[in-house]
Amino acid sequence: MEIETTCPSCGEPVTLVIDVTAGRRQTYVEDCWVCCRPMQVAVVVHTRDDVDVDVSSIEQ
Repeated sequence: MEIETTCPSCGEPVTLVIDVTAGRRQTYVEDCWVCCRPMQVAVVVHTRDDVDVDVSSIEQ
């Protein structure tokens, strides 16, 4: 599933690919493809079509 969001560091739009089969609760770090800063991605999968995604910056 693709989710559109914005980078918490630079504010640019980013597309995240969420694997809804990888577990109900997922947390991982992904780098922004625009500014290359890491962002923490927290995912809660309710159903295959209902996913909550929270993206936050990681202090360096």
